Amino acid sequence: MKKMKLIFILYILIGLNFHSCSDEESSIGKIVEDYYETFNKRQDFNKFLSFYDEKIILEDIINGDRVIGKKELSDFFDWNNPNFKSLDSNTLIIENKIINNNTSVVKGYFTRFQWGHSEFESMHFTTILTFNESKKIVKQVDWINYPSTLVNYNERRNSNEWIE
Repeated sequence: MKKMKLIFILYILIGLNFHSCSDEESSIGKIVEDYYETFNKRQDFNKFLSFYDEKIILEDIINGDRVIGKKELSDFFDWNNPNFKSLDSNTLIIENKIINNNTSVVKGYFTRFQWGHSEFESMHFTTILTFNESKKIVKQVDWINYPSTLVNYNERRNSNEWIE
């Protein structure tokens, strides 16, 4: 009887642990949804920045950009630059999303856009977002399939230097 009780208690504890993990993932999942919805609308840059921790690190693997801190991130995104014009009703389309504990991996594509007088095609992206205990993004790693006209492969920084 004692053995049966112990097995029952272990079963409940394991079940509660799985339940709390899914609650955490669900919470992060909602934040990720709100984050991409805010990005897609491109109307509230302050709300967009509120998803990030002050010590955010953003790494753009293909372009070789590494940004540290919220102020530098704000300058990097340059969201209100009048040269940008979306050519579709959505700025981006999400195709797949995986949430595991405090990490989200999102695959999708940015829709066509205009920068100044140049028009750019849709671009695939995969992004890893890592959240801290406060559910703020502390690290973002982007792989974006930029058109070759946007990346100077001879002069870009080498993102392999960040390998620890």
